[in-house]
Amino acid sequence: MVYIFTALYCEAQIFIRQFNLTKNLENTWFQEFQNEEAHIRLTVTGVGEIAAAAAVSSICSMYRPSQTDLLLNVGICAHTDKKDGIFLCNEIIEQATGKTFYPDMLYRHNFCEGTIVTGMLPWNSKKDTSNDLHHAKTDTHVGNLHDMEAAAVYQAGIHFFAPHQMNFLKIVSDNGNAAAVSREQAALLMETCQDSILDYITRIAALTQKNASRKSEPSVDEEQLFETFCADLHCSRAMRDSMKQYIRYLALSGMDYTGMIRELYEKKLLPCKDKKEGKQRFEEFKKRLF
Repeated sequence: MVYIFTALYCEAQIFIRQFNLTKNLENTWFQEFQNEEAHIRLTVTGVGEIAAAAAVSSICSMYRPSQTDLLLNVGICAHTDKKDGIFLCNEIIEQATGKTFYPDMLYRHNFCEGTIVTGMLPWNSKKDTSNDLHHAKTDTHVGNLHDMEAAAVYQAGIHFFAPHQMNFLKIVSDNGNAAAVSREQAALLMETCQDSILDYITRIAALTQKNASRKSEPSVDEEQLFETFCADLHCSRAMRDSMKQYIRYLALSGMDYTGMIRELYEKKLLPCKDKKEGKQRFEEFKKRLF
């Protein structure tokens, strides 16, 4: 299933038409459209971080996405330079907190990549305050995208999806004057880019299904080895989650990661005596893998 989240209905229209989505009248909180046969579920979240986070959390809690599902946040945005077209976001910055998030870029694509800054208000080039020391990473001189939802979608989505399952496609609509962009203009921009967007959705959905079918679940012995490995490293919850993600990639790529783990035991490098040594061994293992 591909879970699509747009802020506005005008951004959702191309998907509703293309995939023959029907409205779920039982959902009275958000506008939800779906086509089970096409494996598409679309939600119009409303504008802003709070609305976006609430919608993602609500929908994902209701349907519980699996490791073969995808999240796509798509819609219009501003750009600090005079650029247009579609961008696939490889870095997301929350302006209010300065936090940065990195969706995993695993699949080949034809889009430009860019950094998107999520703010509580539409970015206004005439009232830009992103050069404050508190927001140094959002410096407009580097040519950032600006929206009001991406960071919230990522932070809510990470509770249900892995980083490689989340995709953020943004279409530039203005250079800091969002009030001048009508809903009709936004819908037209989406239509102009629909072939590229729909092709991307189709391809990554097929690749995700293919990779999952190759080795969707570890064997009992592999699962037991993983649990023992994490215990002997004295892994924190964050370290354990990271290690599980790394091993998923290794399994899909066909690498003999179990042999590498067993080698650490043979060399008497495991188990570790404490968390400090475990963290050091964890970093050494990552460097060897990548």
